[in-house]
Amino acid sequence: MNIKIGAKIKALRKRDDITQEQLAEALGVTNQAISRWESESGYPDIEYITPIANFFNVTTDYLFDHDVAEKRRKIDEYCEQYDAHARDWKSPQERVDMMRQALAEFPAEEKLLYRLATALYYKWCEYGWYTSYIDGYFIYDYEQHKSFDSWEEAVKIMEELLVSSTDDEIRNQCIQLLAFIYGRIGEKEKVLKIAEKCVHWVFSKQTILATALDGKDSIKYQQEGLLGMLNSSLISLAKFYIKDAKVINEAYNIVINLYKFIFSDSNYGFYNANFRVLYEDYAFNLIKQNKIDESFEALENAYNHAKMFDTQVYKKGIVKYTAPFVDMLENNSDENYVVKQVPILLENLKGGNNLFVKLHDNPRFTALINKIEKGSE
Repeated sequence: MNIKIGAKIKALRKRDDITQEQLAEALGVTNQAISRWESESGYPDIEYITPIANFFNVTTDYLFDHDVAEKRRKIDEYCEQYDAHARDWKSPQERVDMMRQALAEFPAEEKLLYRLATALYYKWCEYGWYTSYIDGYFIYDYEQHKSFDSWEEAVKIMEELLVSSTDDEIRNQCIQLLAFIYGRIGEKEKVLKIAEKCVHWVFSKQTILATALDGKDSIKYQQEGLLGMLNSSLISLAKFYIKDAKVINEAYNIVINLYKFIFSDSNYGFYNANFRVLYEDYAFNLIKQNKIDESFEALENAYNHAKMFDTQVYKKGIVKYTAPFVDMLENNSDENYVVKQVPILLENLKGGNNLFVKLHDNPRFTALINKIEKGSE
């Protein structure tokens, strides 16, 4: 209850020259109740709020000292602050605390609830994904994922938002994150059920807009769709299903060369981050095949693209693409979640729980690490 409501009632009563007895009679309460409210030693039950507002011809927001425009401004400010932290990949716990504070001020506000759920999801993700290799397939360790905290609260919030929210963006994001959580805790039926809420990939936003619009608008969305296809299942299948090493290498080279073909002028912009991931994964695969020299070449490429991203894109505002296949497109670092790529690469290389450990005693590895560390100073 807003602690100022008693003062509001008293001010309104004096404004309209109403006695405590008259207000008490109108509301069906005692004079003592009105006195307690105005002295702030007690508060009206919720059932009296609307009658009080109607009696004085004011809104309930006014009684609670809520200015609607100011309320929206504060909520938007919380959202913008959260989004800025998310773009910089600040601690998920920090984002959780921020949204709990916001919701203490504005309970049940769906924009804030959605961001709290997202922060809880990323807090859960910090533990990493645990899998086992069974019968030639990677299987999630369901019990391990269930043992980490945060996911249950995230699920509860997002499931409620799917029922109550009419915001398509919030609903779509909740569907995606819920599917990820359900899958990793072994709730296959829930994954299948929630996937039914999504449209078929053929009818994606880009496909619909590319075919419904004309002129430059149509070309723009065709270009967006083209880049979306690059983030396809080809590499995922190569990484987790294909056994033939030669075929896996060909898959990586096809995707890398396709990126180079599309970005023919080497103005990769935000897609330098995609290159970093591709080359890093490719190097990882080459190490499995004991192709050490080729793996170092891939890692050098990964570093070059990570450095280009950090120096040319990170917090640099709008990046406009200029190659013919993408010349209608641009990315804005103020509107996208942007994180420096060189520190990620460095952390992955120096980590002790992956195949890059096999390179640690190699002089080329030491030289590469020194080069990366010097370049990131």
